[in-house]
Amino acid sequence: MEDPIPACGGTERPEDENTCFERPCFKWYTTPWSECTKTCGVGVRMRDVKCYQGRELVRGCDPLTKPVAKQTCALQPCPTEPPDESCQDRPTTNCSLALKVNLCSHWYYSKACCHSCRVVRPSSS
Repeated sequence: MEDPIPACGGTERPEDENTCFERPCFKWYTTPWSECTKTCGVGVRMRDVKCYQGRELVRGCDPLTKPVAKQTCALQPCPTEPPDESCQDRPTTNCSLALKVNLCSHWYYSKACCHSCRVVRPSSS
């Protein structure tokens, strides 16, 4: 085959292949988010965030582009009062009098007159 550029000498011609020292780029990888730590109200969910260069775990990623590893989560609001299906007035407590004098906010009467106090003042949710 004839040399396409006759001015070049055969010894000056570079090799067709050469070893390359370029490495893969640094890249952040994340795992899926964990479950929320709370079933109601505000909780936290987390994930692992790691920097890789190819398949190698390294420290060279840009911290300014690092994805968040922890964030708040709120699946649903918490009930203001736990559901109590057995909420009944105690027969030994005068709940009608407790209602008349506004004693439902007192800890004892809120339990002893549970049904009457809820009917008059339903939970504020």
